[in-house]
Parts: sequence; structure tokens; C-alpha cells
Amino acid sequence: MPLLRSLVLPLTTVSVCAMALCAAVPAHAGGAAYQPRQGAIFSHPTAAGPGRENVIREHLLALINHAARGSTIRAAMYLWRDAAVTEALARAKNKRGVTVQIITNNARDSKARPYFSELTKKIGNYRPGFTDGSWAGECRRSWGCLGTGIHHNKFFLFSKVGSASDVVVQSSANLTLEERTEFWNNAYTVADSGLYGAYGDYFERLREGVGRVRPPADDAYTHVVTGKHQLYTTPSVGPGDPITEVLDQVKCSTNKARPTRIRVAMFKFGLRPIAERLAALRAEPGGYCDVKLVYGMLGTTPAAIARTERLVRAGTDAARECSGKMTVHSKYLTIDAGAGSLEGVTGRKAVLTGSLNYMPFDLRRSDETVLRITDARVHDQYRIDFDAHLFRTCAKPWWEGDRTATR
Repeated sequence: MPLLRSLVLPLTTVSVCAMALCAAVPAHAGGAAYQPRQGAIFSHPTAAGPGRENVIREHLLALINHAARGSTIRAAMYLWRDAAVTEALARAKNKRGVTVQIITNNARDSKARPYFSELTKKIGNYRPGFTDGSWAGECRRSWGCLGTGIHHNKFFLFSKVGSASDVVVQSSANLTLEERTEFWNNAYTVADSGLYGAYGDYFERLREGVGRVRPPADDAYTHVVTGKHQLYTTPSVGPGDPITEVLDQVKCSTNKARPTRIRVAMFKFGLRPIAERLAALRAEPGGYCDVKLVYGMLGTTPAAIARTERLVRAGTDAARECSGKMTVHSKYLTIDAGAGSLEGVTGRKAVLTGSLNYMPFDLRRSDETVLRITDARVHDQYRIDFDAHLFRTCAKPWWEGDRTATR
């Protein structure tokens, strides 16, 4: 069984940064008067229509540029290949005394070595046991900081941005050019002291794993509840997963006019319990669960792909592959209970987002986060992204004759 750390924390005021307003504001303009706004934002690949490639990057730059004097910025990122973000952090550190602490996957595992070298040159290099001041550190090559897979996290923490404190940004996007031009991604930003503390505790555990010389234990599962947010961290050695646990609490609507709607946007979709649970929901007698999936890939081996395809046929009303120059890289699932229920509550709406791909290796071996948001307004932001943009733009179903039909 996984090591379960479950906490319940108080709800705090929510506040976030809207991309369109942040991007055009020069560095640190407005000072304490600057007020990030709440919500989710979505970047679209260039092939889907230019103009939304950079929204997440510009959002992060705006938050960095408005970080308060003497505040702290912490980030955990899989791929870091963005000189502009490094420069913005260096300016915040040198001109406003912002403490900057960065953890990345090992740069030798990608094309990130020169970028990481520049990051350590301008921010500072982490040393074991060094907790104060500014630094950049990386997990050991060939495993993560807490798991024997990779460090796959993608989040930023800001202690003070303008007038907002304890700001969390959970994204699906790495800091690379192709993430902006070739992938669909999302980011959710909120000011919540309880959630900020939960992410901060996880960040410290990651930091303790920087430079470790022995393989980690693949046991970093935690579950923290704070108001409308729930944070899950991996790797997990246990038999379950947080997504299936939530889906187990869904009861399909019996009202055809108000079905229960589930939407999944996932780069890698191959966790069998999730696919089986979706199939079971759609098979409920007298129930109306409408399930749609957009995926980048369904597995890594022919046998796994074939098995997942069979489950996808049974568990979805429509599934579309989105790959190539328009690959879905988001990792989110939305639930609108409709006339059905989620955890016994009729009409409840929730989103699960984060860095975790729905794959066994990622769940059991890699450093990841899953963030649940129980909020109708936020749910509808993700629903609009899925229905109006992602699902509508991506390829037709593989069982209707596209290139994957021969698998």
C-alpha cells in the first residue's frame, strides 16, 4: 500500500492571472496594485490557427515580472529550454531580491544542458543541504528526485505576486519551443495558502532528492485536501490511482436530457483501470454517461495499444487521436455529473489536471502531480477548451477510417 498522507486544510481566497492582461504589462509595472486573476488558460499549436501558441509562457513571464520585492519563486519542471524565462528570473533575483529556486529533470536526458548551465550561472548552483538563497538543481540522471522514472513535474510557486499571496501555477507545458508551437497545453493558476503549502511540502521533498546517490523508493504518494482543491503526488507503490478513485464516485444520470458528461484530454492514455471504469460507467443499465476522449497515444507496445483500443471503444462515445504537429499534451479529465452524481452530489462539476499521463510507469515511477478542482466555473473553462477547440479541431475517430484504423 502507498504511504498515504491525507490532510484537510481551510479554503482561502482564490486569485489568478489572466493571460491577455498580463502579457502586455512591462516588468514589475503597477507593483503591489497588480492583481492576478483566477482561472485556466490554454495554449494551442500553430497548426490549429496561430495566435495562441505563447499564452502559457507569457502568463509565466508576467507573473515573474510582477513577483514582489523580496518574495520567493519556486519551480519544478521536466524540460527547461527557455532563455526568456531564465532571463526574467535572473532580473527578478538581481533587481528585486527575489529568491529563485528551480528543480528540473536531469538536463543530460534531453537537449537542455546548455540551458541548465545558463540557469545555474545566473541563478546559482544547488549544493546538497543548501536550502536558502537562490539555486537551480537537477535530479540524478536516469531517475527522478523521488522515483526511478523521471522528474516530470510542471509547476510554479510564487509567494507574492502584486497584491496576491501564495500563488500556484499547475501546468501541462514544459518550457520548450515545440511545447508552444506543436502541442495543446493548459495551465491553472490560483492563490490559495493551503494549496501553496501542500505544493511547498512536495517541493521540499523533491529538493531532498536532488543529487541522491541511491535509487529512490518509488513511494511519494500524498493526498492533501484544501477547500475546493485536492493535490495528489506520485510516484505511488499502491494498487490504485487517484483518477479511478474519483471515477468510482460517479453515478451516471438516468435523465437522457441531462447526461453525465466526462471529457478526457490526454497525451498518453493507457492506465487500464481508468479505461475499464469508463467502460463500466457507459454500460450501466438505464444510465446516460457521455464520454469523449482526445489522446496523443494509447500505449507503448502493440499489445498494450490493442488492449487500450478495445477498452476505448467500449468506454467512450467518441475518441480522437491528436498527434503530429497538433499533439494533445494536456493531461486533464472533466466531470459534469448532470442529473447523475459525483460523490453523491447531483450536478457536481470537477476537473483533474496536472503533469501525470495516464500510464502505469508514470504513476508508479515518476515524480508527478494531479490537482483536482471542484469548481463549476473552472470546469466550464476546461469544457469549452475541449468541446470548442481540442475535440473539434483534432482528427476524426480512428474507427472511422483515419491512419490509426489499421492497428
